[in-house]
Amino acid sequence: MVTRFTLLKELSSIVPDDVLVLTSIGNNSGFWGQLKEREANLFHLTMGMCSSTALGLSLALPNRKIVAVDSDGNLTLNLGVLGTIANEAPKNLTIVLMDNQNYLGSHKDEPGMPTATAGKMNLEAVAKGCGIESACTIEDVATFRSKLQVALSSNGPHFIRARVEPLDTDGPKKSKRVPDPRENKYQFAGYIQKTEGVEILGSGLGGG
Repeated sequence: MVTRFTLLKELSSIVPDDVLVLTSIGNNSGFWGQLKEREANLFHLTMGMCSSTALGLSLALPNRKIVAVDSDGNLTLNLGVLGTIANEAPKNLTIVLMDNQNYLGSHKDEPGMPTATAGKMNLEAVAKGCGIESACTIEDVATFRSKLQVALSSNGPHFIRARVEPLDTDGPKKSKRVPDPRENKYQFAGYIQKTEGVEILGSGLGGG
């Protein structure tokens, strides 16, 4: 297996600047904010809501590529979203799932409580069972790069399950602080407003 930070670093070198990237709570957000600081990021969404929010954005902005960097602990809190993604079939959505098979392991020196994926649950199989045809599992950088490039250049939805090490051993010892959630929300919405030419934020709320 490979580490989360290694794959996020690879993602940061591939994803175009105009692609909207949403990251789940924990080191997905902390590491991504350090690797790719930009207005097109929406960080540390509520547990279970990363892929759901990405789905909503992909439907609202059908001509914009959307990438959700989710995790096993987050996604298993809201598995029903996979069925909704399959039924809505947004062509512009890619889910990158960092599956480290435990809760809180990214914040400790030893793995936390196992998630269901540490046992028999296979989230690639779940995604396919829900109707997401383009679903795969990767365990190395080369395959991740190949699958990601295909996803970003073809119609989705795509689901890439990355089996990563239980602990984040090679990332920064202290992740760069990501913006305050309220600040990040207005920055992100303002960026969409600016680049899409639509009004999201009212006067005095950062809309420019």
